[in-house]
Amino acid sequence: MANKEHLAVLKRGIKAWNEWRKTDMLLRPDLSGADLRGADLVYANFTETDLSGADLRKANLKQAYLTHANLGGANLEEAAMGRADLRAANLSETRMARADLFEGIFARSLLYKTDLRDACLRDSIFLKAFLQDVDLSGADLSGSDFTGAKMNGVKAVGAKGFKARS
Repeated sequence: MANKEHLAVLKRGIKAWNEWRKTDMLLRPDLSGADLRGADLVYANFTETDLSGADLRKANLKQAYLTHANLGGANLEEAAMGRADLRAANLSETRMARADLFEGIFARSLLYKTDLRDACLRDSIFLKAFLQDVDLSGADLSGSDFTGAKMNGVKAVGAKGFKARS
């Protein structure tokens, strides 16, 4: 359950949220289970934020910082996440079908049972990411880099440009 105080800060807008985050660099915000459908979260600093189980369908997370964030079980279907930084993020059982993740950074991220069907992942970086039972069916992976990624049980039926390298 999301911390009500943390959610209240976010509702004041991204500028207020990012300024608040600067006041305590050790803070681990809790937005777990929050309903953020369609929210405008461009450039949001969600570093080390708990967004597990959050509903972020159709949210705008372009260029958001989600480094070390917990997005386990979150719903990001149809979210706009171009150039989002998801380094070392937990994306276990995260639903990201039809999301726009153009130039996303997934380096060292954990993708376990992650649904990325029909997602746009063009020019994304999966350097040393861990992908287990991930569904990339129909996704656009043109220009994506999987150097050093560990993959097992990845489904990529009809995926465009999938060239796994390890």
